[in-house]
Amino acid sequence: MRILKFKVFLGVTFSLLCLLIITSTANAQAIKTTVGDILSNPDQYDGKMVQVEAKVLAPQFKTSKKGNAFTIFKLEGDGKILSVFSYGTLSINGGDSVRVIGRYQKLKKVGPYTFYNEIDASRGSVEKL
Repeated sequence: MRILKFKVFLGVTFSLLCLLIITSTANAQAIKTTVGDILSNPDQYDGKMVQVEAKVLAPQFKTSKKGNAFTIFKLEGDGKILSVFSYGTLSINGGDSVRVIGRYQKLKKVGPYTFYNEIDASRGSVEKL
């Protein structure tokens, strides 16, 4: 019984360590940029990890049909706006300054839906400044 518990403990610990390393590596490779630069040069950033600091507009906290919580909001900087998606219910409000790290996509299709100029922060982060 002790051996089984130890194996489960090792498995969980190893999984958490791998997740931490993957997240840290993805964040370290993000390109620091601005909302304005992304929207002025969308092909340059398409599919890449980016890091942007800007202001939150219109956060919406939703739940999918499968019961998964997610947050969508607009990110305003340089007088321009792009969208952000992240799983979970983020602790943000309109007007907050945030640092977003995620994968920018000029065009993203999910089933019948099409999204333009979006940062997917699900494998990155959204941090209040």
